[in-house]
Amino acid sequence: MSRWIVIGITLVAIIAVVGIILLAIFPEARVVTRDISIVILAVFQMIGAILTIALLLVVLYVVTTLNRLARTQVIPQVNMIQNKLDGILENTRSITGNVQDTTTTVTTTTTYVAEQVVTPVIRASSLLAGVRAAAGSLARRGGASPQDEAP
Repeated sequence: MSRWIVIGITLVAIIAVVGIILLAIFPEARVVTRDISIVILAVFQMIGAILTIALLLVVLYVVTTLNRLARTQVIPQVNMIQNKLDGILENTRSITGNVQDTTTTVTTTTTYVAEQVVTPVIRASSLLAGVRAAAGSLARRGGASPQDEAP
């Protein structure tokens, strides 16, 4: 491949040298060459303008297609998802309300059980422990105290 590149560069250099020599030998050819160059540049400029217009039309078509696609498919899907999420949020709010009610009920029940059931049991247990201690103390009254029996 590099061989073809060298050949191409050599041909361009030879053509350029031959062209410069011919323009030096024939001065009237400069005017013709200038006119041909102007025409070639004008043709390239027209091709560039046509390609720019074509690119602009393609971009305009793509933007229009994307806009239509967004309006017909994306926005309805987003609205549908939003409606589903609103329903889920409403369900979550109702569940949260139920959980708060249940928590309040559990707190009330716990307080009731603590005040009405556990407290009397603790008092009775304390009283029984006191009676046991007093009975043990009275039973050992004549004997050694529990502190004296410790090694």
